[in-house]
Amino acid sequence: MKPPIPQGVCLPRSPYSDRMKESGHLRASTDAVFRVGAVLVAVGTVASVVALLPLFLGLDALPVAVYLLCFLAPAGIGLILAALWWRARTRSARLRSSPFDHI
Repeated sequence: MKPPIPQGVCLPRSPYSDRMKESGHLRASTDAVFRVGAVLVAVGTVASVVALLPLFLGLDALPVAVYLLCFLAPAGIGLILAALWWRARTRSARLRSSPFDHI
């Protein structure tokens, strides 16, 4: 447990703290892409489980649409990775743009 900070004591701030804060627009857009990717992964995973059930239960084959839905899982993973890459590139570009603003 950390000891409490006495009142009137100013803690030093990192020179990069202001630039590390993300703009609301970037965060909202990458979060939306991330959420869409997560939904696609979930739907693709459920479709994969449903597509494998007839193999284990000895049932008739399912329609082709179910097998095509299985491709949503890798597409969702691609969207998630793209959103993470986009956010990291934007953050590093912001830090690289003016590294000596604090001096």
